[in-house]
Amino acid sequence: MTNEKPLLYESYPGSIVDVSQLKYMLEKIRGYGYKKIGFILDRGYFSKANIQFMDSCDYDFVMMVKGRASFVHGLIMEHMGEFESKRACSIKAYRTYGMTVKAKLYADDDTDRYFHIYYKAKKQASERARLEADLDRMEAEMDKIKGGEYKLPKRYEHYFKLTLQVQSTTSASSPETAPDTTSGASY
Repeated sequence: MTNEKPLLYESYPGSIVDVSQLKYMLEKIRGYGYKKIGFILDRGYFSKANIQFMDSCDYDFVMMVKGRASFVHGLIMEHMGEFESKRACSIKAYRTYGMTVKAKLYADDDTDRYFHIYYKAKKQASERARLEADLDRMEAEMDKIKGGEYKLPKRYEHYFKLTLQVQSTTSASSPETAPDTTSGASY
């Protein structure tokens, strides 16, 4: 067959990432007699074992990677500024910019992989606005508890330097030289 129409589409409940599910699907496809085919897999199949299995079967595939993977962050940081506003990297139909880079997926990978990195200004602006709103909300919450003692959720530490200042007095002193006895978060 030379067309580009899907030969098979299956939906599974929940997140199924194990190799046995992938093997089951590939055996089913072999049963239909298909040979030189490629696969488009969602990020739920992203695992070293699944990728190695696809390689061992000699299948071509495209798979979305999990965006929080450290190597994804590394690739993005390595190529930041190289394509985000260059007309040559524009994908006009999607109002997106993108580039393809070649790299190893994991340390002992013996295959060069192609990674497609995308940037969409509208999405970046939306995410930035959401982040700024979250930071404003966090700051307002911290202002309410200023001067008191309160345990803030861990996520605050990513954006704010939190310190607890507790000082006690052991000797009498005048109000203008008295140590600060307040406790609370500073940011």
